[in-house]
Amino acid sequence: MVKMNVSNLVKSIAVLLATLPMFVSAETCRPQLHSDIAIDADSLVIERNNNTFRIESNGSLFFDVHKVALSDQQRASLSAYNKTIRNDLPYISRSLSNELQTSWRALDGVIANELGEKSSLRGELGQFHQHLQNRVVTSFYGSDRSPMLNHEALTMTVKELEASVPQLIATVSSRGLNDIATLSADKPNKLSYISSKMASLQNKLTDEVKTQRHRTQAVRQDVCARLSDWQVQEENIQQLIPALSGWKTVTML
Repeated sequence: MVKMNVSNLVKSIAVLLATLPMFVSAETCRPQLHSDIAIDADSLVIERNNNTFRIESNGSLFFDVHKVALSDQQRASLSAYNKTIRNDLPYISRSLSNELQTSWRALDGVIANELGEKSSLRGELGQFHQHLQNRVVTSFYGSDRSPMLNHEALTMTVKELEASVPQLIATVSSRGLNDIATLSADKPNKLSYISSKMASLQNKLTDEVKTQRHRTQAVRQDVCARLSDWQVQEENIQQLIPALSGWKTVTML
């Protein structure tokens, strides 16, 4: 029974961390990404299916090095899109990293209070958190730390983390039990202590997970709203510029 409780609470933590705040649940949104975007000074460089085009801040459009002739209305739509992406992409990447960090610190604080500063469970989840942060950097920053969106890296990260949850549950369950067993060494009734400590840890971590999901809801909704605006602007651009009818960066599901 004790082991099952650990698995349940660790699964809650793993799901919170592994699914990434901006993709965390269907109650907000499930964006499907299609293109890479890089911010180069005031320009957007977009790659999709081996095609590269650049959108300048004034709305000029280039396919490779070739400038495309556009009307004022077409340039205005591209200029607005350029501004939106240059504002939103750094915000999304920064928010994702910050929310992961804040949620991890809150959960880590609960574990430290319940199991002690030297808890091996803290170390296990700490490594997982650092792995997530490294993946955020790979997905949202270029080698020069400029903002970008590597849609394949982000998609693969989500799939990888979802696949890693079972192993994470098994590993962290073992660490949690070891920590509690160590704390019970000088207790007269070890089984009663372990059961009580496990129940306390489970309740507090479950409550903290709920708190963090509630806390991040506003940010997740904001990110979803921004991505929805990307889709709306892209659909408008496709209507104005038929040559871009096959291009999209995001589809909101």
